[in-house]
Amino acid sequence: MPARKNVPDEPEELPEHVKPLMRTMRDGTRVQSTAPDGTLMYRVRVRDPLTHNQIERHAAGLDKAKDIVKELTEGKRPKADRDKLKFREVCFRYLEAYKTKRDGTERPLSSVRKEVTYLNCYILPTLGDVPIDQIDLPDMYDVIEAMTLVDGSPAAPATKGGAASVIRRVFAWARIRRFIDVNPALELPTGWGNTTRRRVLIPSIPQVMRLAQALDHFKPGLGDVAQVLAFTGMRWEEFVAVLADEVDLDAQQIPIKRTASESGGRRDPREGAKTSAGVRVVVVPDIAMPSVRRLLQRGAQGRELSEGSLYGRLANGDRGGYLSYSVWSTYLRLARGFTAAHPDGAVTYTAHELRHVSASLLIASGASDMQICNQMGHSRVETTKNIYGHLFDQDRTSLLEALNSAVTRLYITDEDDGGCESALTAV
Repeated sequence: MPARKNVPDEPEELPEHVKPLMRTMRDGTRVQSTAPDGTLMYRVRVRDPLTHNQIERHAAGLDKAKDIVKELTEGKRPKADRDKLKFREVCFRYLEAYKTKRDGTERPLSSVRKEVTYLNCYILPTLGDVPIDQIDLPDMYDVIEAMTLVDGSPAAPATKGGAASVIRRVFAWARIRRFIDVNPALELPTGWGNTTRRRVLIPSIPQVMRLAQALDHFKPGLGDVAQVLAFTGMRWEEFVAVLADEVDLDAQQIPIKRTASESGGRRDPREGAKTSAGVRVVVVPDIAMPSVRRLLQRGAQGRELSEGSLYGRLANGDRGGYLSYSVWSTYLRLARGFTAAHPDGAVTYTAHELRHVSASLLIASGASDMQICNQMGHSRVETTKNIYGHLFDQDRTSLLEALNSAVTRLYITDEDDGGCESALTAV
């Protein structure tokens, strides 16, 4: 009979993935191996959840074994192991980390889904099976430059820029996690030609009213939604999350404290807004107050019957829940067709363009840059000017008239005081 293998009892304090490194003696017994200096040897085995490969290392001493476990589980892997990682596998791990922001809060579902879409549709089909350490800057550039849509047409510059930004984020994260030693995406450009210029929207209250009437023709109540969006500048995801009991009718103000975005058929309600400046209080002009009151009144009976569990928002769906964007977009298309028969033509505003209408009205009203920035929920005045710069351009005619009026007034005043020379000096 073969000799019985004597395996020593394993200390209870051994961490996960660590076992004694055993060797068999001539008499068949098993003992723990030791280093030349007598230090006990340990075996570390960690299975990579992405590649499903088992990584094994030997360590002299328990402290060294613990350090190896930490390195392997935190992604600080030796180059020999990193060479086996394909770009697709790194992206899977990156997306898991991307779900959480640096401050520990959860990232919006819509942002995560956008990142997944860019990877699945444009990047992984080409680079997915390539080892990450073999991808260089020309490879990334070629992928972005050759991006096409499903019908084969070239992708828009903004789409290419978005994909380039995703690649840069993935490689920056991979460098932090030591999957690569050098980040080749640092010089990948995110600007890929001129983006489509924003459509210039002349603030037209009659057009907003015509669109509202057409929406009410197909689904009563949506016309009020269009007017509130057009005259307050709220984003759609902000508007559908406004609670009814938070609307201040006396002060004509609506606090923006949360959002409810939709992505892939799923709703992502959360506290807070798109940016820190998005949490704000918007003012409601007189022209939109009747719409706000009608929306509140429309859901009042449902709130009372359900004891506040349904119809709790300013605008509600048919069953008392959130107002769906798909419902809005369906009736908006019908309303556009309905307005096409008008002598002035169709009203083609989208929900976001109604927000632009609000910005154009604010600019035309003479509101200051900071007031416009606060009402629209931007973090910086520069953001407001970058987005609505084309709307500010429309005020050049009124600016010219104001300048001409000032020059004429000063010229006449100074001419009475002694001629043209003093007028030029004053100007």
